[in-house]
Amino acid sequence: MDTLIKAQEVVNDGIFRPAPLTTQFDPNLVSPFIGLAEEANVIRILGQDLYDDMVANQNPNVSNYNPNAGALVQKFPSNPNYETLWTKFLLRYEGLVVYQYALPFIGMHTTPQGVLLNNTEYADNAGLEGVKFLQTTIQKHIDDLEPLINTFLCDNKGDYPEFDSEKMCDECCNDCTSDSYSYCGCGYSLNYNKPCPSCKKGRNSSTKIIFY
Repeated sequence: MDTLIKAQEVVNDGIFRPAPLTTQFDPNLVSPFIGLAEEANVIRILGQDLYDDMVANQNPNVSNYNPNAGALVQKFPSNPNYETLWTKFLLRYEGLVVYQYALPFIGMHTTPQGVLLNNTEYADNAGLEGVKFLQTTIQKHIDDLEPLINTFLCDNKGDYPEFDSEKMCDECCNDCTSDSYSYCGCGYSLNYNKPCPSCKKGRNSSTKIIFY
């Protein structure tokens, strides 16, 4: 499927080791999880229409904002509003959600002999507890970013006509008094029965979701 972020963009812009190229993190280890991460997270907070339009209007070449990883290349050179949303929030957000999805498969691999920890000659694998710790830490960052993205889009909805502001910016997001607030840029209330981070009452609550 066409995705909004590319594997090289996850690696190059600081989530993993971008340079030197001889020790760069392998983008192939995260690429299988981009579609899953976007379907479950990015489409939910952007809405399908805005997501599809951003995918269609992105630079076909790999963008880069890290001078240590090569020439600087904008993600949306022909759309300054999309470029602002991308550099301000979405690049970080996407990198984190993809990293979280990929983590268990980076730390472990499946063989005919079963699931084994990846080890090297010079370092010990942090194990399942290390994976859980990183996922919990990353989830806190994701929780903090989601309401910021929702607020930014709602405050600047005139710049993003594909964003369904009537649905995503409903007043129920502010008071959490309606059972329908789960669609307000937040899937946590539906999936995990926890307060929506977009709601004022739930802004400081973390889902503390652990995937393993």
